[in-house]
Amino acid sequence: MTAFVLKIIASITMLTDHIGAVFPLTFPMYFRFIGRIAFPVYAYMIAQGCKHTSNINKYLLRLGIFALISEIPFDLAFGNEISFISRTNIFYTLFLGTACIAVFEKVRAFLSEPKVKTEQDAEPGIVQKGRIKSKPLCVLLAALLMIPVALLGNVLDSDYGTRGVACILVFYFAKPENRIMRTVAAVAIIMYMYGYPHILLNLLSAAGSVIESEFLMAMSMITPVTMLYMFFFALISVVLICFYNAKPGPRVKWAFYAFYPVHLAVLAAVKYISG
Repeated sequence: MTAFVLKIIASITMLTDHIGAVFPLTFPMYFRFIGRIAFPVYAYMIAQGCKHTSNINKYLLRLGIFALISEIPFDLAFGNEISFISRTNIFYTLFLGTACIAVFEKVRAFLSEPKVKTEQDAEPGIVQKGRIKSKPLCVLLAALLMIPVALLGNVLDSDYGTRGVACILVFYFAKPENRIMRTVAAVAIIMYMYGYPHILLNLLSAAGSVIESEFLMAMSMITPVTMLYMFFFALISVVLICFYNAKPGPRVKWAFYAFYPVHLAVLAAVKYISG
C-alpha cells in the first residue's frame, strides 16, 4: 500500500467524519466512527515525512501556511466565530508535531556536535568531544525543549490537542520505517486515545474524585458502547499502517494539502445554505 493510497483513504474517512460532525441530525453516528481511521494515518505520514524530508523548515512552512488558510473554513464549518488562536484545525496539530521533531533534532545536533569543527583547529592526537559528552543527556535536554511546543496544542485547542502532537512523536521515535515498530506504535496510540481515557475516567469515578480535566469531562459524555465502536474503527488504521510499503505512489502532494481547506469550505457553504 503506497503513501498515495494511504492518504486517499485518510482523506475519504476524514471527509466522512466531518460530514457527520457538521450535519449530525442528517447523517448517522457511523460517519463519526469511520472518521476515527483518519488521524492515526495522518500522524504516521507526518512522522514518516519528517524522517525523509530534505528540508524540515520548508515542511514546517507548508504546514503553517495551510494551518492559517484552513482556519476560516474550519471555524465556519464547525462554529460561528473565527479565531486563529482557539479551537484550531488539524494542521495546527500537524505543524506542532513537526515543530517538536525539528526542535529535538536541531537541539540534539547542536549539543552533540564537536566544539572544534575542523582538523586544522584540533590539536594532533586529541579526539574532540561534543559540547555535552553524554549522549543520553543531549537527548534528554532536547526532549525537554519539545514540551512547551507540544503543550501549545492545548493552549491553541487544536484538533486532538497535545494528545495529537504526542501521537506524531510516538510514531517518529518508534522508527516509522520499521513495520513491526510502527504497528506496535499504532496499537499503543489507539489504546491511548480511546482506551486509556475511559479507564482513567472509571477509576476516578469509582474513587469519588472530582474530574477537573476538560478532556475527561468530554469523555464522560461518550457512552462505553460509542467508545467501543470508535476503538474498533480506529484499529483499522493499524492495519493500513502495517501494510504501508514505503513507496510514494503518484506524487500529488499539493492536492492533499488543498483538500483540507477546500472540503471544509464546501461543508461550510452547504451548512449556511441549508441552515
